[in-house]
Amino acid sequence: MLKQHDSIVHQLNDKMKSVLKKLFVFVFVLLIIGFFFCVYVMQAPPVAEPEQPKLLVHVQTSVRKRPTVNSVPVATTKNEHLFSLDRTYLSNLNSSILSGELLFNVVLGVRAKYNAPLLDKEVSTGFDWQKMFAESAVGTRLNSKTPKIKVTLSGQDWLLTDSTGAGYLIQKTGDQLEIFLPDLLEAFELNNMILSNDYEFTVVKPGKQWLITNNVHQQRYEIRSDAKKINVYQHPKYPIQTLLFEVDSDPQIPLPEEKLPDEIYNGFKSLDIQLSPKAKVMQEEDGVSWKITQGTQKYTIHHEGSRLKVYLDLDSGWLLLKLSDRINAWVQSERGTILMPPEPTLTSRQQLKKDMLAFFAKLKNSVGISDQNDL
Repeated sequence: MLKQHDSIVHQLNDKMKSVLKKLFVFVFVLLIIGFFFCVYVMQAPPVAEPEQPKLLVHVQTSVRKRPTVNSVPVATTKNEHLFSLDRTYLSNLNSSILSGELLFNVVLGVRAKYNAPLLDKEVSTGFDWQKMFAESAVGTRLNSKTPKIKVTLSGQDWLLTDSTGAGYLIQKTGDQLEIFLPDLLEAFELNNMILSNDYEFTVVKPGKQWLITNNVHQQRYEIRSDAKKINVYQHPKYPIQTLLFEVDSDPQIPLPEEKLPDEIYNGFKSLDIQLSPKAKVMQEEDGVSWKITQGTQKYTIHHEGSRLKVYLDLDSGWLLLKLSDRINAWVQSERGTILMPPEPTLTSRQQLKKDMLAFFAKLKNSVGISDQNDL
């Protein structure tokens, strides 16, 4: 009986050892996998730097050298010419309808049996198109008693244009004619300029000047008509320079509120900004930032390591724009629209890395570990 008992105990010990051994191997493998997973996550590609805010500058806005009353213009913003169209699309612009919308139908009756050349002639001379537009095309006016008819496909498709050049597409469908507006949206697409469905159309000068605002991309297009063609322009969007300059600084020496260091004044002076010694300087709650206010201009000084970085606030009266590699200039913020770019989109790996770093930082704070050596 005793031997049987010892045998049972021995078997149980062997099983326990086997279970512990398997458990140890499982935990070891799990730790190895976790280690390599952490290494994989921590080697995630860096997150792209956020884009600079941009200013949609309005037409003929003077860009000035510095934000003072007596500043001198150094450049004038110009719209970028994108492409030109023939005056056919005046019909879209005059009717405030950009798509190729069906205006009305004309029943052909016995004319439906005409052969192609006879039907071409009948479309050109057999209809009072001005009267038919007045009666059927609500809000669209044909500015010619004898419009021109161009055959695009004999017996099937025609282009009608009035004295201004505005055009309308005529298409034979069965026993009737369908009269359409041209498709200005399609013309934009053919020139690699796709408008979203969310846009605003504004008539600035009837028959001469129009504005289209793409609300999705916050982009504005100006359309102007001359005697020969229609020109499409894009209003400029310039990046706003928020970081003005930076200087060396000892992180252990606080920035005095009553008087800024000479390096800060010299940095402003290098940008032709006359910062008054009486400008208000207030420390922010974080203890490492300071706000400077001088009239409508607002600046922020931030301590980053051994550097003092000076930023321009976006709610200032004047904003600094980068017009080219050689020209930086100032423009009044009220003359344009500030476009804030979206935050960079993180991949799942980058998000895991961000969460892990935040967890480690929280863990260090909870156990009282500091990044700085005790003095």
